Amino acid sequence: MSEIERLNESAVDRREETVVTQQPGYATTEQTVRDVAAERRMTIFQVTRIIWTILAVLEIMLGLRFVLKLLGANAASGFGTFVYGTTGLFVAPFAGLLAFWSSGASVLEVTTLVAMAIYALVFWGIARVLSMAMERSSARTVTRSTREQTPGGPGNERITHTTTTNG
Repeated sequence: MSEIERLNESAVDRREETVVTQQPGYATTEQTVRDVAAERRMTIFQVTRIIWTILAVLEIMLGLRFVLKLLGANAASGFGTFVYGTTGLFVAPFAGLLAFWSSGASVLEVTTLVAMAIYALVFWGIARVLSMAMERSSARTVTRSTREQTPGGPGNERITHTTTTNG
């Protein structure tokens, strides 16, 4: 199972429930359950989704650069200028690392492929380190808040907070 699927499955157990009951001698009893660990997993999931989205955009742009260079696209055209300009910053650290082959206007720019692989590894590492640093999958904290109000009026109220940690 992939990391994203695992995070998605564990993120859905976030729950908040409110139970209101009528009991003899009490006007209302309200109980709220909040799973703090699930909220933390939701945050981790959202951050890793942002990381993977940024990587996907970068990989698409680098892939476009590779294909345009391979097809010998005109760098002076608007789209070519945009693609080469935005990706030039990301390919620059790898310039001169490997030789490139050219035939006429067509260029096989292997450094773009190397950049794509390195950025994929870097983003995967960042997402993995964040998940490991923030996640405490074995610890689960559940907080229960109970509010009881007796029939005597608004001043007759008792609030109880209970926190349970498993793990």
